[in-house]
Amino acid sequence: MITTVVGSYPVVKKEETFLDKIKKTLGVYDEHKYAIERAVKDQIKAGVDIISDGQVRGDMVEIFTNNMYGFEGKRVIGRVEFIKPITVKDILYAKNMAKKLNPNVEVKGIITGPCTIASSVRVEGYYSDNKDEKLIYDIAKALRREVEALKNHVPIIQIDEPILSTGLYDFDVARKAIDIIVKGLDVTFAMHVCGNVYNIIDELNKFNVDILDHEFASNRKNLDILECIEKKVGFGCVNTKVKSVESVDEIKSLIEEGFEILKNNEKLNKNLSENILIDPDCGMRLLPIDVAFNKLKNMVEATKLIKI
Repeated sequence: MITTVVGSYPVVKKEETFLDKIKKTLGVYDEHKYAIERAVKDQIKAGVDIISDGQVRGDMVEIFTNNMYGFEGKRVIGRVEFIKPITVKDILYAKNMAKKLNPNVEVKGIITGPCTIASSVRVEGYYSDNKDEKLIYDIAKALRREVEALKNHVPIIQIDEPILSTGLYDFDVARKAIDIIVKGLDVTFAMHVCGNVYNIIDELNKFNVDILDHEFASNRKNLDILECIEKKVGFGCVNTKVKSVESVDEIKSLIEEGFEILKNNEKLNKNLSENILIDPDCGMRLLPIDVAFNKLKNMVEATKLIKI
């Protein structure tokens, strides 16, 4: 079974050296590189198969709104358009690091979904409000350009759409926006939706993605969706909302419980290892770094103990 992460990792900063200060004066110092390095090293040390770059440059919305036309921070002031690739540079940096540490490790691409971005901004111009379909589709078109820049560098591109579990956005609009991003591209797409998705799984099954990624440790009601899910499963098995570290046995027990339910799913083939990826419930940015590392380490150890 493949292990992966949802994305974010705790951000650590190193003490600036004299050379760093000179680089900063010259405008060539990147304060985030050390955090990327730490995220990559920790994920590989924990044994994760498909890692992230740590998403260290800000929250999941601002990392995109700060780098697109039409935004000033989280304010929409004009038509949203793509400027240049946003995440590719960090992905390539993480890939080069990973190749040196363990050539078998892959790095995934991650973008925040159009509905989630739209839900997090204040519209002050060009569009009517943050549910305006034109806004959502323009964000999707910009993200499509980002994905086109990413697709040759990563095995999986994950689209984070946590807002969908709230029911605040129309699913037909959300699906059309995802289609704009993914249609015709030869890369595996996952969609991460945290929260309780029990009542919306029929809607999520209709999205044009290969993997649906959900939280099962902090939302055990979601286990019931495993009987009717029609995509491969990203199985969140460690709770990223608490600072306590689950034991290997606790994680193993949850995965096995999920497997028993998934066996009854007639929509998927019976090779469970092909239908499931093991990961945390959500991003780990807000956790202490030692807690995040140990959660990943125990997750990987638990996965290795599973007998299918």
